[in-house]
Amino acid sequence: MNILILRSSFQTDDFVRTEYAELIQRLENECLAEINIMGDENVETHGRASLQTLPDAVMIATGGVENLFKRIFETRLIVSLQAVTLIADGRNNSLAAALEILTWLGNNGMEGCIVHGTNDEIISAMVETHSRASLQGRIGLFGQPSDWLIASGVDRDFLLQRYGIETIDIDLQRLIEGIKNIPQTEAEKVAQAMVKRAKAVKEPTCADMVEAAKAYLAIKKICIEEHLDAMTIRCFDIVKTCGTTSCLALALLNNEGIVAGCEGDMQTLLSMFLAKRLCGEAAFMANPSQLTDKTSMLAHCTIPLTMCDETVVRSHFESGIGVAIQGLLPLTDYTLFKWGGPKLDRYFVVEAKAIETPYSNHFCRTQITLNVNLKPYLLQHSIGNHHVIIRGRHADQIRQFMVENEVKEL
Repeated sequence: MNILILRSSFQTDDFVRTEYAELIQRLENECLAEINIMGDENVETHGRASLQTLPDAVMIATGGVENLFKRIFETRLIVSLQAVTLIADGRNNSLAAALEILTWLGNNGMEGCIVHGTNDEIISAMVETHSRASLQGRIGLFGQPSDWLIASGVDRDFLLQRYGIETIDIDLQRLIEGIKNIPQTEAEKVAQAMVKRAKAVKEPTCADMVEAAKAYLAIKKICIEEHLDAMTIRCFDIVKTCGTTSCLALALLNNEGIVAGCEGDMQTLLSMFLAKRLCGEAAFMANPSQLTDKTSMLAHCTIPLTMCDETVVRSHFESGIGVAIQGLLPLTDYTLFKWGGPKLDRYFVVEAKAIETPYSNHFCRTQITLNVNLKPYLLQHSIGNHHVIIRGRHADQIRQFMVENEVKEL
């Protein structure tokens, strides 16, 4: 869980940590929260860079932070449509500021709530909010699952009743028409920004970049219109029909807080969705590709850019068409995770360290090797093909959620 604390320029980070020492410590220990404090004077220098995606909650430490909140979140909230949890215990005019912010959210068609009370009440509310209820949202299915995904569906009625997740079908024809209607100049701006950000561009031409950018803008437009928190797409139909890919779109949407997955795989999308809501992390959806008794290599053609040290713009592996992402990941700790079954009744999770980010023309563009033997699990009890990789060590958080929801660990 990521919590951003806002303070006025009249106070300091040290003041906040002293004034709210007990609450911050309990948020860190009991909610496993990562705390980031921000004031008006440092938002431009390092604040925006540290907010790659929206935090799970915003704690209002003092009054006078209303415009600071608006400056940081206005664009991101409209893009992601994520409901905002505000924490305010009332000291230092914090509740007054939170009330003004909550009203601003409502005036702009966005949802939010204030967690208020004693430290015990705040901690209790945060634990409850970010367990089962934290998964409530709307997921868009752009077309049906890919034909080869014969074991990756979810009982949608169960999903709504158990976790409050609503699923919405999006006709692919609507997306195809949307791609055609994206202005060339808008797509060119997105393409140029991606080229500037990348370490290199290999196979794709300028025209390829623009068409992939159109797909991104069209998908994003539908996500906003339908108030989606997450989406998955039957992506190979877009390759065949439009001559472009959705790999770039999914990478950028995950960056912006809309959880986005490939191939219509609902079980993997929900694994990514849980990773984002529970751990505050975007996740890499990947295929297990090479296994040894000591290591496991996974690969796919799109990845959230925030997970990567650098990116190389490539063509799509299977088709050689359009734009895909070769992400160069840091050699650090990761959590490999999959939540599956038609009624999400089982899961697998393990922590491992990345020992290599190899590259071979025989696999999808982004590749990572973990120092874990997955053979016993994958070759005998695997929950489907795709699994997700989350940066950091989150197995305990995931297990706690699964125990609370009576899900069996494999």
